[in-house]
Amino acid sequence: MKTFKAFIAVLLLFVAWSCSKSESSTENEEQKGDFNIEGVWELRNLTFDETFHIEESQEIIKFVELIVNEGCELMTFEFKPDKSFIVEQYDVTDYNPTEEEVEYVVNCENIDTFTGTWDLQENQLMITTSDDDEPISITVRYESGMMILEDMPLATILPLDGHADFVYKKLGSG
Repeated sequence: MKTFKAFIAVLLLFVAWSCSKSESSTENEEQKGDFNIEGVWELRNLTFDETFHIEESQEIIKFVELIVNEGCELMTFEFKPDKSFIVEQYDVTDYNPTEEEVEYVVNCENIDTFTGTWDLQENQLMITTSDDDEPISITVRYESGMMILEDMPLATILPLDGHADFVYKKLGSG
C-alpha cells in the first residue's frame, strides 16, 4: 500500500509539472509569435480605444452580441496550410444607427464570402483577397489563446468610421 501511495504521489507531481511546462511553453510560443494561425477563427469581441465614444461602442457591441446570440457568424477566418484563406462575414446591412428606436433584425443567411492568400511574419499578417492585388498588412498579437487583429477599421464589419481591435477565438483546424 505504501508503494502504491508513493507511486500516486510521484505520478501527480509529474502530471502537475507537465501541465505547468506545457502552459508556459504555449505562453512562450505566443510571445515569440510562433503561434499556429492555421485553423478556423471566429470573431468573439471588439475592443475600442479610449478615443471612441462610449455610447457608440456600447451600441455596436449590443448589435454584435445580437448577431452572435442569434447563432450567426459575425466574421470567421479559416487559414489553410496552403496559405489560402476563406472569410465568412455577416452582411450588416440591417445596421442603421441613425434611426431612432431601431429594432435590429438579424438574418443568418446574410453571409458574404471572401477568399485569398495569407502570410504571417512575426506579428504582421499579410492578406491578399482574390479581388485585390495589393496585400493588406494587419498587426496581430496573441493573448490567452485569442488572436487579436489590432486597429482594424470598423467598416470591415459595420458601416461605421473608426477602429477597434478584433478578438478571435480558435474553433479548430482548417
